[in-house]
Amino acid sequence: MSGYGKRHGVGGREPRVENTDEIPPERLYKYYSPDGIEKVLSNNTLRWALPCEENDPFEALAKCWDKEAVKEKALGLRLEDWAFLEGIFREKEVQERVSHVAAFISFSKSDKSILMWAHYAANHTGACLEFDKHQIQRFNCLKKVRYSNPGDEREEYPLLYGNLKEDDKRYQKRAENFLCKKAAEWSYEQEYRLIFPPMSKYIGCLKVGEKFILLSGIPQGAITKLIFGYNVPVSTRIAWAKMVQRNHPDCKFGVVVPDRKKYELVVEDLLMEAIEDPSCQRQT
Repeated sequence: MSGYGKRHGVGGREPRVENTDEIPPERLYKYYSPDGIEKVLSNNTLRWALPCEENDPFEALAKCWDKEAVKEKALGLRLEDWAFLEGIFREKEVQERVSHVAAFISFSKSDKSILMWAHYAANHTGACLEFDKHQIQRFNCLKKVRYSNPGDEREEYPLLYGNLKEDDKRYQKRAENFLCKKAAEWSYEQEYRLIFPPMSKYIGCLKVGEKFILLSGIPQGAITKLIFGYNVPVSTRIAWAKMVQRNHPDCKFGVVVPDRKKYELVVEDLLMEAIEDPSCQRQT
C-alpha cells in the first residue's frame, strides 16, 4: 500500500482500501493428497488454515518499520493503541494477531494445474474437488489473491491505518485484504480465499494433541465433481466415489490425463460404471 504519502497512516486521514474482490468463477477447485481427500470425504468437512500455520514464510508478515518511521506516521495516535504497534517489530506476533481475526480456506480457479497436481495431489495419486461457489459462499465472501510485482513491498500491518480495534469491521476488512497478497511465485495457484473469523459459530474446533484444528461441515451438494489423479488405482477410485456420494449424491466424476498433443492436462468425464469397470467407455 505504498504511495499514499507520509501522513496517510496512523493518526492521518483514512487511506484507500484496495478492492481485492472479483466475481469468482462458478466452480472452484481444491487439490488433496490421498490421505487428505479421505479425511475430507469421510468427515464431510473443510479445514480452515491460520496464517501462522501456512507453508509460505511471507504469510501475514507485515512490512517492517523502524521505530523512527513509526513515530512519524503515528502522530496523534492514542496512547492505548501503542500496544498494537509493538507487533510491527515482532513479525511472528503479527502472524499470531492476524490469526485471531481471520482464518481461511484456499481454492484454485483451475482443475488442470500441472504443478498443483504434482505437489498438492501427490503426483496424481490424490484428487481434486470441484465446489459450487454459491454453496461455499454461505460462510462468507470469497476474495481473489493478488500477486506481487517485481520490487513490491510487503503489505503494512492493518492497524497502521486508523485507531482500530480488532473487533472493528473496518479492521476485519483490512485484515482480509492483508491476507490476500502473496509473492509472484505463487501465481500458478490462481488462488481464491474464503476468509472468516476463526471464532465464528460456523467453525468447529477439534483438539489433536497440542494443536486445535478448525473445521466446518460442507453443505450438501457443494461438491459438484470429484476428479481423480491419473495414478489413482481403480479400487481407490471406487471407494472415494462411494464416500462422496453419501453427502453429495449428484456429484459427477472425472479423471485428469495428459493431452494427446499439447503440454496440458485435460479432464475426461467418467460415469460411475466407468469407475467400477474401466473397460467402459468414458463420457464424451
